[in-house]
Amino acid sequence: MQRVTRDDVARLAGTSPAVVSYVLNNGPRPVAPATRARVEQAIAELGYRPNLVARALRSTRSNVLGLVVPDSSEGYFTQLTHAVERAAFARGSLVLLGNSAFSREQELRYAESLANMRVDGLLLVRAEIAGAAATHSALDVPVVYLHHHAPAGTVAPSVVLDNKAGGRLTTEHLLGHGYREIGCLTGTARSGPVADRARGWTEAMRAAKRSAGNVVRTGLDRHAARADIRRWLRSPERPRAIMATADGLALDTLTVAAELGLRVPKDLAVIGFGGTDAAVHSWPALSTAGHSFDDFADAAVSTLDQLRADTQPEDRVLDVRLTARASCGCD
Repeated sequence: MQRVTRDDVARLAGTSPAVVSYVLNNGPRPVAPATRARVEQAIAELGYRPNLVARALRSTRSNVLGLVVPDSSEGYFTQLTHAVERAAFARGSLVLLGNSAFSREQELRYAESLANMRVDGLLLVRAEIAGAAATHSALDVPVVYLHHHAPAGTVAPSVVLDNKAGGRLTTEHLLGHGYREIGCLTGTARSGPVADRARGWTEAMRAAKRSAGNVVRTGLDRHAARADIRRWLRSPERPRAIMATADGLALDTLTVAAELGLRVPKDLAVIGFGGTDAAVHSWPALSTAGHSFDDFADAAVSTLDQLRADTQPEDRVLDVRLTARASCGCD
């Protein structure tokens, strides 16, 4: 079927293509109510859909944002992605999504491709992996880093959680229960949000004059992570409580503990980080720290709006709140 064009709409409505454009874009010139009604009726009858890419090439705004995340199927990033979509939609924009698969090369390729499509701006969630960071300073589009600070040398704002303070908060909560031996389950990256949460655990343990040496670092593969947790929980070094720097790791710990016949929290207390919905539905329900995903996303999209308005917004660091549930010993 031949594509319906703006000229087709104009012929059916008995007006000019320019007037059709004014109706579609709500300006820049006013359109008489009767004419607008004829154009809208013609659009409905013909099923006309504007070419958003072509419109972006002709204007300064596409009403489309780009979002790159490491893995949108992972619980935390799933919720963050949906929250960004809601925040963008509330401002009249749609979101194009790219999954970097924890690859620096793929992350940069998606960012470049989305920029070339003339999106209004990019929200980038960096892959939290070892190695040199991909920089995006050469992209001719506003960029905001979400969840992770911008790479060194990159002039771009970021919207992040106060991860180190959150690591202290969760650890201090476990200390408040009277647990003396508290281990830290974390990732392999030595920088970034997860590493900052682990540093918060270290600070809290040292402030309480407890040993900060019982740390298990595991990778991105869930099967390998569960194997590492299983070895830890079977070993003489098994702690009385575990602060996991991501909800996914904490939920894996609950699963492995059940396999081994350990009772949570009677034999092993567990607390996570992320504030995901999955934490509510685990057994027992998982204690976790985080921030409202909707507020997080709204802060990121509003920061991007400020960039587009030619202002240079400050980095935003959002506070972390604890939700205590049964896994740590709370009722």
